[in-house]
Amino acid sequence: MHNDACSGLIASCLFALVSITPAKADDIPACAPPNGVSSMSSLNQTPPALLRALKERFVDIVASGEKFDATDVVVTGRNRRLIFIWNMGVRWIVATEHGGFVYNDPIFAYDLGPDGQSATLVQERVAVPSTVCAAALSLLGSGSL
Repeated sequence: MHNDACSGLIASCLFALVSITPAKADDIPACAPPNGVSSMSSLNQTPPALLRALKERFVDIVASGEKFDATDVVVTGRNRRLIFIWNMGVRWIVATEHGGFVYNDPIFAYDLGPDGQSATLVQERVAVPSTVCAAALSLLGSGSL
C-alpha cells in the first residue's frame, strides 16, 4: 500500500512538472516532407484562399521562430505559431504551436476548392512535439471531418 501511494505521488509530481514546463519550437523534431509534398515555412507562400481561411479561424499566427505566448502568461498577446506548411495537390497541411495553459501542436488539413477560391478545413489533429511529423503525415491522405 505504501508503494502504491509513493508511485501515485511520483506520477502526480511528474505530470505537474511536464504540465508546467513550457515547450519550445526547438523541442519539435524537424519533419522532412514525403516525396511529392512541397514544404513551406511562411504563410505568405500559401494560396490566398488558405490564408483567408486561417486568418478567419485564428486571426494571427506568428511566423516560425517568432516570439509567442507558449504558456498562459501573456507577453506578446499571440498564442499561435507556425511550425510548417505542406502541400500535395489540393491538400494543405498547416502545423502550428498553440500556447496557453496546456501547450499543444494542432495540425490542420485544408482542401483547396477546384477554382482555388476556397479552402475547407477537412481534418484537425492535436499533437505534442514528438508526434507532429506523424500527425501531419496522417493528414495527407485523410478524408473529411
